[in-house]
Amino acid sequence: MESKLPKPTSIKRPMLAMDKNKFQPLSRDLLNIDRFNKEMRAHSPDLQKPAAMQTRVKLRRSRSVSDLRDLKPMKRHETTLAPIPAKLSRLAPSTSAAAAANAANSCYAINRPPRIGTSNTNPTKRLQSQTSKAPPIKRPAPATSNSMVVGGNSKKPMSSVNATSVSTTGAGKTINKRIPPYDFKARYNDLLEKHKVLKEKYQQKCEQIGNFENLPEQLEETQSNLISATEELKIAKVDRECLQRQVQLQQQKLASVENSLSNTSEELQKLKRTYNKLKQDHDKLNTEALDLRERVEDLDDKNFKLVEEITTCKEQLFRSNMERKELHNTVMDLRGNIRVFCRVRPILDFEQDKLLCGWNYVDESTVEIVNCDPIVKAKNNSHSFSFDQVFHPCSKQEDIFELVSPLIQSALDGYNVCIFAYGQTGSGKTYTMDGITTNLGVIPRTVDLLFDSIKAYRNLGWEYDIKVQFLEIYNEVLYDLLDNEPKEMEIRMMKNNKNDIYVSNITQETVGNADRLRELMKIAKTNRATAATAGNERSSRSHAVTKIQLIGSHAERHETSMGSINLVDLAGSESPKTSVRMNETKNINRSLSELTNVILALLQKQDHIPYRNSKLTHLLMPSLGGNSKTLMFINVAPFQDCFNESLKSLRFAANVNQCKMAKARRVRILNTSNANNSSSII
Repeated sequence: MESKLPKPTSIKRPMLAMDKNKFQPLSRDLLNIDRFNKEMRAHSPDLQKPAAMQTRVKLRRSRSVSDLRDLKPMKRHETTLAPIPAKLSRLAPSTSAAAAANAANSCYAINRPPRIGTSNTNPTKRLQSQTSKAPPIKRPAPATSNSMVVGGNSKKPMSSVNATSVSTTGAGKTINKRIPPYDFKARYNDLLEKHKVLKEKYQQKCEQIGNFENLPEQLEETQSNLISATEELKIAKVDRECLQRQVQLQQQKLASVENSLSNTSEELQKLKRTYNKLKQDHDKLNTEALDLRERVEDLDDKNFKLVEEITTCKEQLFRSNMERKELHNTVMDLRGNIRVFCRVRPILDFEQDKLLCGWNYVDESTVEIVNCDPIVKAKNNSHSFSFDQVFHPCSKQEDIFELVSPLIQSALDGYNVCIFAYGQTGSGKTYTMDGITTNLGVIPRTVDLLFDSIKAYRNLGWEYDIKVQFLEIYNEVLYDLLDNEPKEMEIRMMKNNKNDIYVSNITQETVGNADRLRELMKIAKTNRATAATAGNERSSRSHAVTKIQLIGSHAERHETSMGSINLVDLAGSESPKTSVRMNETKNINRSLSELTNVILALLQKQDHIPYRNSKLTHLLMPSLGGNSKTLMFINVAPFQDCFNESLKSLRFAANVNQCKMAKARRVRILNTSNANNSSSII
C-alpha cells in the first residue's frame, strides 16, 4: 500500500544511486545526510535485488523525511548498536498506525550512530566494542506483529525475526518481499528484532562466561573441603587409635575387677557364716537382756510413780507461773511498749483563788484543754489529746499505781522497765513519783510491791538479789547520790550488748529488805539538788534516776532472769525570762529539748537518733529505743497561767504516744551450772 501521508514539499526524492556494497546504519541520522543535487536520487541502503524480486507489496511509510527531520531525539542510556546488514528477503509487517507511531518514537530514543563513511564501519567490531564496554540492560521488546505463512488451508504463525517472506502463489512457493528503502520504520523494527535476538544470545553467553568464571572458585572450595576432610580423617584415625588403647586398658581393668570380685565374693561367704554365728549368740543375749529390762522397768515404774507425785505439783506450779508471765507480758505488749499517762495535778489549799483552764475529760483516755483567757479571742481555743490513760485531779495515788504495777511484775519476770515523769515546774512530777509520807507515790509503792512479790516467788523456787544505784544529772554532769565525794563518772556501752549501757564508778548497793531500800532512798533524796522557783518552793533542779536491778535464779531449773527498773524524776521546765537561776534553767531546757528531738527522730524513723546530744537522752537510750517497756507520766498544772506550758507538754506527750518501739525481749540465763553459762534474750 502506498502511504496516505502527504509527501514532503521541502525535500525532493534523492536521485543519486549509492554504492551497492555500502549498507545503511541501524539508525540513520537524517540531519547528517550527505548533500545531493536536486537531480540525484538515492537508492536504498540494502543490496539491490534481482529483477524477479522487484515485484513486492507496497508497504506503508509511517512518516516522511521532513517529519523525521523535525523530531527531537530522546535521551537514552543504552549503548548505540553498530549497523547490521539487512536480509535479502523480508516480510512486510502489517502493523496498525498506533504501533507504527510507538515504534517510530522508540527509534529516536537511542543515541545516534556515526555517519556513513567513517573509519569504524565494521558492524561486528562496533557491536563487540559497545557490548564489552557496557553491561546488558534488559528492556521491553518493541511491539511486533506476527506474520502468517499460508499454505493450502493451514496457517502457521512465524516469529517476527523471519517475517520478511510471504507465500502468495500457494504451498511451497514464496515470494520474498523486500522492505522499501524509504520505510525506515519497518527497517528499524526489523533491525530491532535482530538486535533483540542477538542481545538474548549475548546475555546467554555472558551467563555461561559467568558460570565458567565461578568454576575456579568452586574448584578451590572443593580442594579446601578435600584438605579439611583429609585432616579430619587423620584426626579420626588418631582418635580411633586412642579409643582402641582405652578399650584395651578398660578390658584389662575389667579383668582385674572380675578377679577382685571373685575374691571378695569368697570373703563375703566367709563373713556371712561368721555373721550367722554371731547373730545366734546375739539373739540369746537379747532374750536375756529383755528379761532383765522387764524387771528394771517394773522397778522404775514404782519409782516413777513415787517421784511423779512429788514433782507434779512443782511442775504444774512452775508451768502455770511461766504461762502467767508470757500472758502477762503479751498483754503488756498489746498495750504498747511505750505508754503515756496524763495526770492533771490536784489543786492545793492556797491555790483556790487562781484562774483555771477549761478541762474536759471526754473518757478515760481523752482530755480536752480550753483557753479561758478573756483577753485572747482565738477561734481554736480548745485542744483535744488522746493518751493511754488520763487522770483527773481527784485521782488517787492507789489508782495510778494500780496501772503501773503490771510493769513492776514484768521487771520481776526478766524485762527492762523505765518509768519517768515529764512536765513543767510545779506540775506534780515529784509528787507522782515520790509522793508524801501520808500518800506515797510510785517509787515507794514499787519497793513494797517488789519485796512482797519476792516472798511469793520463793515458794516457786525463785531467789532474787536486788541491787540499787541512785544517779543525778545536774548541769550535764553525773553525780552519785549515795556518795558526796566528787568523782568522774561516764556513760559507757556494754560489751556483750550494744543496746545496754552502764555508768562507770558509781556506788551500787545490794539490799535484802524494804527498810534498807527506803533508807537509801532518803539519803539520795537529801543529796538531790532542789531550789525555790516561781512555780514551786522546792523544785527539782536536776534529773534523778533510781535504778533497781533484779536478778532471779531458779536452783532446780538452773535458770536465771535479769530485769531492771529505771525510775526517773525529770527536772521541771521553766521559761528563762522568769527564771532566776539562768544556767540551771538552760541546761534543764536543753536536755528536755534533746529528749524532744530524740522522740521526734524515733517518730519519723530516722537512721540517726541523737541519743548522745545530752546526758539524759544517752542514759535513757535503752528505755527509748532499746529493749525496754517504757511508761511516761505527763504532768500538767490546771491553771490558766500555765496554759502555754501545759499545751507544749501535751503535744510532746502526743508525739511520744505515736512512737512505735520494738517488742521487748526477756533476759534469761539458762543452765548456769554448765560450763557454757550462755545467756539468751527471749
